[in-house]
Amino acid sequence: MLSAIKELGELIIEREKRELLDVLVEDPNSNGNYTKVITIVFVLNDKKVEFSGVEQEQYDEYKRMKYLYKSGAATSSDLSPTAKLSGKPEGTFDRKILGWFKILDNKKVELSEDERWFLASLRDLLDKNSTLIKSQILKIREETPKKEGILITIKFVKDDMALYVGDIDVFKKLLVFMVNEKDNKLLERNKVCSICGQTKETIIGRIDTYAFYTLDKPGFITGGFDERRAWRNFPVCPECKFSLEEGKKFVEGNLTFKFCGIKYNLIPKFIIGTKAVAEDVLDIFTNTSKLASLKQKNMERITNDEEDILDVLKDANDVLTLNFLFIQKIQAAERILLVIEDVFPSRLRRIFKAKYAVDLLFNQNFTFGTIRSFFAKSDSNKRNNDLDKYFLDIVDRIFKDRPISSNFILSFVMKKVRDEFINDGYFYATVKNGLQAMAFLEDLNLIKMEVDTMERRIFDDMFDRYGQMFKTPLKRGLFLLGSLTEFLLRKQYKERNAKPFLKNLKSLKMTERDLKGLLPKVQNKLEEYDSFDKGKRQLAAEAANYLLMAGDNWSMSVDELNFYFAAGMNLADEVAKIVYSDKNMPEDAIQE
Repeated sequence: MLSAIKELGELIIEREKRELLDVLVEDPNSNGNYTKVITIVFVLNDKKVEFSGVEQEQYDEYKRMKYLYKSGAATSSDLSPTAKLSGKPEGTFDRKILGWFKILDNKKVELSEDERWFLASLRDLLDKNSTLIKSQILKIREETPKKEGILITIKFVKDDMALYVGDIDVFKKLLVFMVNEKDNKLLERNKVCSICGQTKETIIGRIDTYAFYTLDKPGFITGGFDERRAWRNFPVCPECKFSLEEGKKFVEGNLTFKFCGIKYNLIPKFIIGTKAVAEDVLDIFTNTSKLASLKQKNMERITNDEEDILDVLKDANDVLTLNFLFIQKIQAAERILLVIEDVFPSRLRRIFKAKYAVDLLFNQNFTFGTIRSFFAKSDSNKRNNDLDKYFLDIVDRIFKDRPISSNFILSFVMKKVRDEFINDGYFYATVKNGLQAMAFLEDLNLIKMEVDTMERRIFDDMFDRYGQMFKTPLKRGLFLLGSLTEFLLRKQYKERNAKPFLKNLKSLKMTERDLKGLLPKVQNKLEEYDSFDKGKRQLAAEAANYLLMAGDNWSMSVDELNFYFAAGMNLADEVAKIVYSDKNMPEDAIQE
């Protein structure tokens, strides 16, 4: 995956003729939150520096290189006197702006007399006017909505021209120095780079491109606490580090999407025809108008997110693979939730094919959001989703064509179905979602379905539409019993505006014994309501026939038994159209 990001970086660097500073400098407004800039203004006149005041302006993306922002450690200064305002405003100024000038105390820094005088003058003026500066910063912060981030930097006025730290060579030189100094703490000579696989004269042992790699914890260091041996963990040459950082920047800026609400980075890896193919693919993501036009072509979404891009990529040739990096950012740290590597566009096409089949079968748009509905919260009262791990494991298996346990899926499906059933919620919609999820996985051959050979009977055409989902006598018998029970419940509701028979369904936790005893109870109740007509008698006979064929020992879990029963309740309208003609259809047979 890292090699793919590196290759992306190389392509961007070559295509846009990027230099070192272009890569090193970050966009402080990459998330769109930092829209305001506080500038500490100085006037430059003939080797004289004067403090002018504190001003504010709107963030300008075209001034990214002028701001020269490069983040550093949270507890120290950044790598230039430009910083994001965080915590107490006065603290940010002392630590990030004034604190940056501690570089003058570094004996390894090579500065000319003019450069040293210039920086020392700035430091003195900042220190002398710190009270005023901090009060102005605090005032602006209080006047700005809390959700709106603020950037602090230094601006110069010379001959009526506005200059920023990125316009002055000494700041650029020192940024590169500070980056190199950090890298030079852990160096090895003539070792193999873990990314390009080549022996390089210089190997860096401390790489922080991604924050999920750290040397702050002993477990990340080969040899325990001996940091000098850390290069063995992640040896990277300067060239690959350069490309890796540019690749990450491109991925985060152009290839970050959502998958059912979970953010992921989409990282293409080119197999053959690298340059030509890569240029075409990257053009899709960098050309905003082209991307917008593609999305407007009645794009089919496989997730429930507007920025779903997978429909565009499914039509690509298998000259590239797709890597999905699901990553969670918590402040400065990064946590990998899931990495799915080497997914071919042809696999996406297969997944979309299964989606289209389910759409047609249920006359309803199916997405991964349907599966997500069962794998979001273990308890509906929970504030945050706590089933991401299970959901992403299912996504991984679908993309990598690995089998999934049907019992595992049904256990979560039935939990939600029961919740909706007990609370008189969206029971029928939830059952339908469960049926769609199972049909989707079955179409992809990811779940095993038992298939028995049976003689043709009146409901076969209906059952055949659902693939292998109802290919055993037990499943069919439970399904038809569920439909018959649904007709009884509809009759009760019409007559009494209530469904007292529901108590017999035991919150859909019926055992084999319960279900075997349910059919005569349903028949007797229908007789009591004078509703056991020819159609229902035929349905009861078919249910009894299949249940008899199933034998005495039903090798199904309680979740499975009740799922197929609930499926019959959900699809009772289809059953009604088979056992009744349009002329003799009872009023209560079809759900209003």
